[in-house]
Amino acid sequence: MGEKNIKKRGKIWHLQVSDHLNTQLEEYIELDSFSTKSEFIREAVRERLEIEKKKFGE
Repeated sequence: MGEKNIKKRGKIWHLQVSDHLNTQLEEYIELDSFSTKSEFIREAVRERLEIEKKKFGE
């Protein structure tokens, strides 16, 4: 995949997490409807941003 394709699709985040947190998330994903850790993280960030926006009356 070329650099131009990455720019069109968005940014890539590289996150380091503990083994424990990684294991917890992998176990949760198996139980819920999320197909990947990335999908879970994107949804969690969206939800948190909505909460934070309400604090500032946006």
